[in-house]
Amino acid sequence: MADPTIQTFCCHNRIRSPPAIKLMAEFDTDGYIVVCLISSIFGIGGAIYQIWIRHEDGPTHHAVRRRRGGELTLSSQNLGRQIIVWLAVADLCASLGVFLRSALWKYIKDVLPPDSDVDDTTNVIFCAVSSAWIQYFYMCTWLWTLCYAINVRRQLSGARYALRTYHYYVWSISALLTGIGLTVLYVPDADCHNVHDMTTAYMRILPNYVMTYGPMIAVMVANPILYYQASREVDRQLLARFSQMSNTERDLMTKFKVKFSLINLVFYVCWLPNLVNGIVLWTMWYSLPFSMVLTVWYIMAITNPLQAFFNSLVYQKWNCRWRLRRQPSSDSSAEIRRRNRTSMVCNEGTPLLQAKTESPSASNLHLNQPSVDLNPKPTRSINSCTLV
Repeated sequence: MADPTIQTFCCHNRIRSPPAIKLMAEFDTDGYIVVCLISSIFGIGGAIYQIWIRHEDGPTHHAVRRRRGGELTLSSQNLGRQIIVWLAVADLCASLGVFLRSALWKYIKDVLPPDSDVDDTTNVIFCAVSSAWIQYFYMCTWLWTLCYAINVRRQLSGARYALRTYHYYVWSISALLTGIGLTVLYVPDADCHNVHDMTTAYMRILPNYVMTYGPMIAVMVANPILYYQASREVDRQLLARFSQMSNTERDLMTKFKVKFSLINLVFYVCWLPNLVNGIVLWTMWYSLPFSMVLTVWYIMAITNPLQAFFNSLVYQKWNCRWRLRRQPSSDSSAEIRRRNRTSMVCNEGTPLLQAKTESPSASNLHLNQPSVDLNPKPTRSINSCTLV
């Protein structure tokens, strides 16, 4: 799991603090380690499926690039898919870190710094590096989750960032925050247990908690707002296209909201226990409810690595096809009918509506621009719109 408390266990353990010693003893139990191993295996499997096994039908199966102002850029459809792939890559690295650390703790009992004055530099270095690896990549998953929501919102507004922009922000912000938090915690002597008053604790330990929980809370707050705005935008565009909200549009909107809700629910289920743990530790350290804390830790050991598995379920493609039927007209042709049948295909790359691939600007969505002029007004029906 990714939690600042574990990183404090990596410090030299020369000051016998009863709450810390009791927590560390339970953390090193076989039961806890086995839970981490099993959940991380599921997380690795979900990430591998998302990256290499899952297949895409239609134009988003391959990375489509086109020329814009003399520069090759990813198509709108493929951008969302690429964000999901990089989210899975970060999840894979984090789950692998949890698996390897747990496996070593299982078979090498003296991984945590011992409760003695003996030289434990090797233990401290391994514990600190493995915890930093896990924290860094999980922080990347939080920011990629935020980037996906931003991409959804901007695409509906007819704007988008290049994929490299998301890369710059995700990897650099995660490295900066992780580096600051762990530097304050470990430098110069990795003796973070040697705190004699609350001021020292605030200056030495609290920054790492802030650097870890800050991005997590930001995603928890921002993502529901972005998806709510996206749902409102789809509602507006549907009404603008068809001039009314029929059962067909209501059904489509319901499915969009369900997908957005599932994405937010997965993030909250996976990371809300970490916030609860941090609040309990900082408010009740000298009278810790150990049974409650250990229960929360086991929940974190299950939900944190399972994020990759859950993401492979909720970030599935939309298999939505709208059939727009119209009365025969003199200018109809096979090509127009073909375009009409396939004008609305939604997938996770464009989670709401398919962007036009024919136009270089891709600034307008098909929802605003029907592929053909339909006269009289078409009868609308949904052939299928399910999470697959």
